[in-house]
Amino acid sequence: MNTKWDEENIEKLLKQAPKIQDHRSKEEVFAKLQQAGAFEEQAPTMSSKRRSYKWISSIAVAAIVTCGVGISMLVMSPEEKQEKANDVAMQNDNKQESYNDETAETEADATTFAADSATTTRMTIPDETSPVYEDAVGEGEVFTVSLAGADEVNVPSAIVIPKEKLVEDLGKEKPTQVEMYKYYAPKLDEEGYGFEEQHPIEGEIIENEQELVVALDKPTKKNIEALKETFPQYEDIILDQNESTKIELSALTATQNYSYYLFTQQDKKYFVPQREVAYTHVEEAILGMTGHATEQYASAIVEGVTFSVTTADHVHVKFDQPLDLETVDYTQAKQMLEGIMLTAAAFNQQVIFENIVQTTWDRFDFTQPQPIPVAPNELPLDIIQP
Repeated sequence: MNTKWDEENIEKLLKQAPKIQDHRSKEEVFAKLQQAGAFEEQAPTMSSKRRSYKWISSIAVAAIVTCGVGISMLVMSPEEKQEKANDVAMQNDNKQESYNDETAETEADATTFAADSATTTRMTIPDETSPVYEDAVGEGEVFTVSLAGADEVNVPSAIVIPKEKLVEDLGKEKPTQVEMYKYYAPKLDEEGYGFEEQHPIEGEIIENEQELVVALDKPTKKNIEALKETFPQYEDIILDQNESTKIELSALTATQNYSYYLFTQQDKKYFVPQREVAYTHVEEAILGMTGHATEQYASAIVEGVTFSVTTADHVHVKFDQPLDLETVDYTQAKQMLEGIMLTAAAFNQQVIFENIVQTTWDRFDFTQPQPIPVAPNELPLDIIQP
């Protein structure tokens, strides 16, 4: 309950204050002040005046504040004192909360800056292609597709599609390649990823177990090769055309194996088969990874590195000199190893690397046979538009 103070109450309070009495005469007071040198004039400097004025001002302000606080506390009721204390505590809490908010905001800004810096760093790392491996597929499925590069070169690629997306899009966890092609091919953002528009290829595609029957509206060597690389899971591809066309294109359906080289598309390197030379033996194909470079195809073998190839239970690639991978450019070293593995994979063979200084490096364990890549050139899932 607040008490209202009027002039009468204040006057009554002041009358209760002790009275100050001084019985000294004026002469005694004057003599004391004169003895203390109060009337001796001094020429103060500007700096001492300023300092003096500051001190006098500070003392005067402190005295006024002290008196004001003292009188206000004196005239406050117990309820008012408690309310005042609560107000002060609340102000302190608000100040602390404001400080905490500012601190949190500063830390959040720092975190955001760090995340932005990390994103910027990731964007500057060269985005080189890599094959798809079985352990990366998980419960999903690999959708293989051959994309159209420059100069009539097809780039065999693959997209790992999670199980959840397959169920959402196709209503099943294990769709066939033809089912995935018919649904996802029209959604491919080929131009957005630096390729020419090629899919879906015009025509009808029908699967019969391990046999694929294709009726193309406009069959060409390029789209036949694209279909072979898009559907490597099928043993036979039958072209349902008129007799003359069937004879003309029949050679393209025969199984042929090539060495893998590097093809540059939009400043990014992809693994592609060098189709100018075909091989029947895996040793020849791996050794053929050098000596057939062109303007389109670059060798994946690091310059100056030589090796021998033998076959037993697996394909053994032994480097002629101890190969220290830490002294080789990381991207080039990785492309060389994976190019050899892809070339051997065409023959369904695993590779054992020998005479490498490191026993493990990147994802490789050189004490074991290397896994057979599922497909070359993994593409991100977001190449498939909604």
